[in-house]
Amino acid sequence: MRRNLWIIVAALTLASVIAAYTVLDRKAERLAAQDYGQLLFPELADQVNDITRLAFVTPKGEWSLSRDDGGTWHHDARAGYPADADEVKRLVVALSRATVIAPKTADPALHDRLGLTDPKPLAEGEAGDNTRSMQVVATAADGSTLAGLIVGKTKQRGSATEPAKVYVRRVGQDATWLAEGFFTVKPAPTDWLNRTLFKVTKDVVTDITVNHPDQPPLGLDRSEYGYFHVKDLPEGLQEQEIRLTATGRALEFLKPRDVAPADTVDFTGATRTVFETQSGWIVTVDLVDAGRKTDNADAFWLRFDVQFDADRIVQLEPGVDGKEPTPIVAADEEARARTAAELVDGWAYLFPSFTAENFLPTLETLTKPKPEEDS
Repeated sequence: MRRNLWIIVAALTLASVIAAYTVLDRKAERLAAQDYGQLLFPELADQVNDITRLAFVTPKGEWSLSRDDGGTWHHDARAGYPADADEVKRLVVALSRATVIAPKTADPALHDRLGLTDPKPLAEGEAGDNTRSMQVVATAADGSTLAGLIVGKTKQRGSATEPAKVYVRRVGQDATWLAEGFFTVKPAPTDWLNRTLFKVTKDVVTDITVNHPDQPPLGLDRSEYGYFHVKDLPEGLQEQEIRLTATGRALEFLKPRDVAPADTVDFTGATRTVFETQSGWIVTVDLVDAGRKTDNADAFWLRFDVQFDADRIVQLEPGVDGKEPTPIVAADEEARARTAAELVDGWAYLFPSFTAENFLPTLETLTKPKPEEDS
């Protein structure tokens, strides 16, 4: 009798457990069906133009970007230097279009498994359990929050045409979600700087003068064939064409790694390199060792000054293929030079040594001894 009673109790218990799991599974299915395809921030699409500030917290730092009355975004942690408008636009669009795939855990104790613990900046070399999470909060001019999101682990990487599947959590909430979207929360403050400066191509540079503080001036000029040569080359030396070309093209690839107000950098003892062009530009560059590294290389601070003189304009000669080059238009070049000058005025830019060295040539780096003649 007692044995039969235990069997009945066990059966009823098992049935209750099965029923409970069935209810939970159906509830989860209903929640998933209800939330799938829903926007994470349903009202944000109509509020994107109201966003005036984006605040970030990641393991690599804590910073914000602000939009001025003219619609230009600035980097608050870099003294208001222009931010990368394209990156800002991609992020805002991603936030406004991010959609829910499925609900996940609402237990804070499990947030770490999805990389969704509250992020905090970590000191260099410091390790932490929350190194995967990144947070962005979008606010309006009145300080109201329009969207706040913590981005965690990626379940499935996206592409240019396919959204990624990422675990996310709204700021201030415990509920977590698997969502899809084109998330572009880059982790470092410098990732959000406008790194586009200006470009002066080798084919318009005519003369380069390098003034090292402890050496005689070093002059280069461009021949009619487009090659740079050392002025007054000493006997017994021959030029290294690759290094000369690299100096001639130094102003073609300017992508700084960081920026700071120029008056916060000590340019005492700087090397000064001046580029003269037949398009009317005169670009002066001052360089000093930054005493730090970037891109695993020694870093240098560079300061630019851009001037324009229409009287220096000399039209380009036809190329070796006989094609006529595009004419140099004084008004266009003056406008470009003015824009460049306004951008760089008052700023110092950080570059790795493999870029900065093109502005720092010496006679020794541009030449080598001639080989002894065979007897």
